[in-house]
Amino acid sequence: MKRFQVLAIIILSGAILVAASCFWPKDDVKVNLMGERTVKFIPKDELFNFKVVDNTKNVDSVIAILESRAYGIDENAIKRMSILDESVFKTSDFFVNPTLNDGSTALDNFFRALQQCDSSLIRVGHYGDSQIEGDRITSLLRIMFQDKFGGNGVGYVPMEDVTSPISYARTASPNWVRYTVFQNKSRTGLYCPGGTVFRYRFSIPESTRDSVTDGGDTIKIKVPASSYSNATLFLKLFRGYSTAKLWYGKAMEPANLKVYNSTNGDLLADVTLDSPDPFNVLRLPLSANPVSLRFVFTGPSPEIYGLTFDPPVGVQFDNYGLRGHSGDGLMLISNEFLKANFIKINNKLVILQFGGNVTPYVKNEASLNNIKNIYDKLYQHFKAALPDASVLVIGVNDVARSVGGTYASYPMVGRIRDVQKEVAQKNGCAFFDLLELMGGENSVMAWYRKGWASRDGHYSDKGREIVVNEIFLAIMGEYNKYLIHGKTSMK
Repeated sequence: MKRFQVLAIIILSGAILVAASCFWPKDDVKVNLMGERTVKFIPKDELFNFKVVDNTKNVDSVIAILESRAYGIDENAIKRMSILDESVFKTSDFFVNPTLNDGSTALDNFFRALQQCDSSLIRVGHYGDSQIEGDRITSLLRIMFQDKFGGNGVGYVPMEDVTSPISYARTASPNWVRYTVFQNKSRTGLYCPGGTVFRYRFSIPESTRDSVTDGGDTIKIKVPASSYSNATLFLKLFRGYSTAKLWYGKAMEPANLKVYNSTNGDLLADVTLDSPDPFNVLRLPLSANPVSLRFVFTGPSPEIYGLTFDPPVGVQFDNYGLRGHSGDGLMLISNEFLKANFIKINNKLVILQFGGNVTPYVKNEASLNNIKNIYDKLYQHFKAALPDASVLVIGVNDVARSVGGTYASYPMVGRIRDVQKEVAQKNGCAFFDLLELMGGENSVMAWYRKGWASRDGHYSDKGREIVVNEIFLAIMGEYNKYLIHGKTSMK
């Protein structure tokens, strides 16, 4: 084939594609081919739009401000900060702490509890999706608050999870079964405050599981049937603890738990799990502060919620991340059950960080209104369970998708943020505007180029440090106002 013929074919093909874009319907084309499929094509408005949508001017100014004050997680700097230092703890432009009908603010209950953390342990439950799973974000908040108000430990440790944690190492035997309010729901309807519950089995039928090859392909692997005499959990912590606590539910028949120092094999605890109550906190003494532990469960499985590693006083942050979750499943936890659990563990603040997983599916006013109603009910649910505590909502962050060969925000992400902010304040919750912190819509690509986030909005280590820094300073700014107004004596 001659060169001019090749050139002619290229030009003709391009002309056909341009013509197709001019006449392609806005709603795309539906075809029935192995089920209903949608055939998409670049419309002419996008084809001839050569602008990159990334809100560059506004975002660059935001990034410059963040870079000028983001000190990272400098524990010594945090300890040196004076609570009443106006130069450090200023009111945040991204934070709303609404005044309630009684004249208090949404976070006053939490601030009041902070004043007592030198004589008791208060907990903060951080709920979210894959943005926080594996203790991401939560671990940094924990470090900053513990450095300022005291405490240590890693908080809540689930028996198993879909991701590896960053604050400890965990290996569980294969006969643990994980139930959540999002997937594989429990028949009893009872979950820990984070929305999970675990049981172990003594036999596992033959099954298949997904595995990823070196080339990145997903293949099915047959897992043979297996039998077990017990269920085990190995933990390696970054420091030793004198005690651990087991959260567990009703035991239909007595079960046994033995805890070993996995370094030398010493038996540390031998306890019976036989409580008829739906939520129990069992103290496990750990002599010699071991960092490597082996937990061995035998007998009929009760409902196991997880473990905690805490100090006797200070602040503790519990990570309740559920990949792919939008938050609505948490309403499956009975309000009274949740309230009783929060009282038992002394939880004084709940942080709700959801929205990323619903963003791709909110495409019109009807779906937006549906999401608004869901979050309205979710915030009400937690406020009712926490009458003497506080709720902080962290709004949706920017998320990009490919549009016509470039990346842009999902069109309704700003509206989702708006309804979250509206119903949070309506229900007496504080609100942190993560979208505005990033620079607004179409800001995620600037964060991506800085190495602070991926295109789908998940933060890198540096991005998480910046986000946590701003959240911490915002909360401390409000705490500073609380102290200045004389609502309690200064810590």
